[in-house]
Amino acid sequence: MALSLFRLAGYFTESKLTDEQIHAVTGEPARVAPARIDREAIRVVTWNIERGVQFQPIVTTLRSLAPDVVLLQEVDRYCQRSGNRDVARVLGEALAMNWVSAGEFQEIGEAEGALAAITGQAILSRDVIADPGVVVFSEQSSLRWRLNPLQPRRGARIALRARTAGLLVYSTHLESGGDDEQRTNQLADVIADQALRRADDVLIAGDFNNHVALQSFMFAGLTAAGFHNALGPGWYGRTQANHRHPIDWIFVKGAAQASGRIERIEGASDHYPLVATIAPRRR
Repeated sequence: MALSLFRLAGYFTESKLTDEQIHAVTGEPARVAPARIDREAIRVVTWNIERGVQFQPIVTTLRSLAPDVVLLQEVDRYCQRSGNRDVARVLGEALAMNWVSAGEFQEIGEAEGALAAITGQAILSRDVIADPGVVVFSEQSSLRWRLNPLQPRRGARIALRARTAGLLVYSTHLESGGDDEQRTNQLADVIADQALRRADDVLIAGDFNNHVALQSFMFAGLTAAGFHNALGPGWYGRTQANHRHPIDWIFVKGAAQASGRIERIEGASDHYPLVATIAPRRR
């Protein structure tokens, strides 16, 4: 009870960010000179890092996976629970990668000092990152979070978009507090956004929070838009410690070939990283 009151008190003691400020893209998209990437085998990792609380195991894991592009969800910026780090920036520095991030929520009661506490998505790359932007979903469960005494927030669910390594990529985090009908509509916003942009090879990945029983209708829009599961058509496995069915995915469109796997890493996050190797179609 005391913790709940402390968190809610942040509504009165912490700076009040607008939605535009929360969702603003920040980063260092060209700080590191582009590395030589094998364009026939681009290695992509997507991972919900559970805010980046277990920072060193996350760094160690990502180094061992040696990705070209990383799509992260639940990435903290200046939250007490994750050591007041700008997690995306520090990861970019530790991995010698370019990076961009954008918030989805201001985390009320997590700030220390004048800097607002934010959590959201990030994209890291060994290549230059261009055209970063945010897709704010048209359907939200905002009141669920604003009035939640254990995790009060302001803001909205988003996908973070960018172009890098010859791919148009989306780091996506669908609503955990809604149902698959709402998540289907959120995913449709991402599908619609990519349809507006000229890109031969598109990748949509992240934490979809799907229910297993409703999986088929939720992903029908991806199939209709030409996407396929980058880990293989018959793939099925646990991607999060508390769910027997997969809730983290990598979908790709336009690639000539894609294959992948789950890395069962314990002690770094409640989710496991997914690794996919993408071979863009030769034009």
